[in-house]
This record gives sequence, structure tokens and C-alpha cells, in this order.
Amino acid sequence: MDKITCETCSRRFKTAEALEQHKSAAHNRHMKETKPHGKRKLTKTKLILMLVLIGAIGLVGYAIYWSSTSVGPGTIGSTHIHADFAIYVDGKQITPLPRQYFVLSPYMHVEEGPGAGSVLHMHATNVPLKMFFESAGMKLDSKCLELNNYNSLCDDGVNTLKMFVKHSNSTWGSNYEYGDYVFKDLDKILISYGSETQDKIVLEQNNVTDFSKDNSGKMMITR
Repeated sequence: MDKITCETCSRRFKTAEALEQHKSAAHNRHMKETKPHGKRKLTKTKLILMLVLIGAIGLVGYAIYWSSTSVGPGTIGSTHIHADFAIYVDGKQITPLPRQYFVLSPYMHVEEGPGAGSVLHMHATNVPLKMFFESAGMKLDSKCLELNNYNSLCDDGVNTLKMFVKHSNSTWGSNYEYGDYVFKDLDKILISYGSETQDKIVLEQNNVTDFSKDNSGKMMITR
């Protein structure tokens, strides 16, 4: 009798029954063992692709959120509002600022006119107070005030940096935004550094000028 050859491994068998038993025992088992491995490999690939896709969606979402919540200054001329402000260091008034500090930025500046040097003019929406200080070579943040001709004025345990704001038809209140503050029309702003008592703070607040209302309604940008 001619022997039957296995087409997979070329082994020869005397009967077809023996060949089928061989295939079932050797080759079918091998296929069962290797098949799940291929599925696992496919699952890992899909998992990696899903993670990459989720990461990409997360980055896009964060970019959209950041752009929608990070509002920068508007265009020049998008507003024209005013605020009176005063700066005190150890009880000494620094304002009004001299003419060398007039109109250093088109976004926010001090200028001639009523309250010259003590009235802030904002000519674009969403301009933070720090932009004015930076344009004048100074700095204001929650920890330090830096003025020309002064060392950095920072909290040292005795002297502290304080900021107060009085909105129109309101009362004075502490403000902790400092350089990030975007003032409202007819605000009064007091920035004070030192170890003043509450009575001295009240006196400084009372000395903040009241000229912003005299500038209200001016729509021409001073250059």
C-alpha cells in the first residue's frame, strides 16, 4: 500500500486515518496555540492607536480651552476708560508721575490734562495694570513693587506691599490681583508699601485724586 504524505510536514503514514490523527494532534493544536497570539498582537496595536488618538484629542481640547480662557489685550481704540491712582512708599507719595513717564504705551499710560500723571488712560480692552508699569521700566506683582530710583520693594516681614481699589459708587477694598488687575472706568487705585497703620492707609486712600471723571468720554487716542 502506498503511504500517504502529510502536506504540512511531509511525514508519511500508512492509512488516511493515521494521517488525520496526526493532523489533529500536531498541526491543529499548533494552529490553536498560534491563533490567539495573533489576536493579542492585534489588540495591543489597537490599544496603542487608541491611546495615541485619546492623547491627540486631549491636546486639541486643551489648546481650545487655553485659547478661550486666555484673553489678551484688545485692539487699540477698543475702549477708552480712566482710573485715578496713587503710589506710596513708606508714607511718601510717588505720584503724580513726572512727564518723562507720559504716553509710553498706546495701551495704557498717563498723560497731560486733568490729573496729569495720576490718571491712567486705558485705550484697549483687557489691559492689565502691569503693562503700564512695564512700559515705564517698573514692575508690579503680588510680592514686589519695582520703581525707578528705588530698590525692589518686597514683603520682608515688617514692610508689606498692599493694593486697594475703590470702584465708582463703592467703598475701598483690598485687591490681590496687583499687576494682573484690569481696572474699571472711574476706579481709584492705591498701591502702598511700608508698615503703615490702618489710619495712615485711610489717609492715603483719601489722597487719591478724583480726576478720572474729568477725562471720561474722551475718545481720541493721545500719542
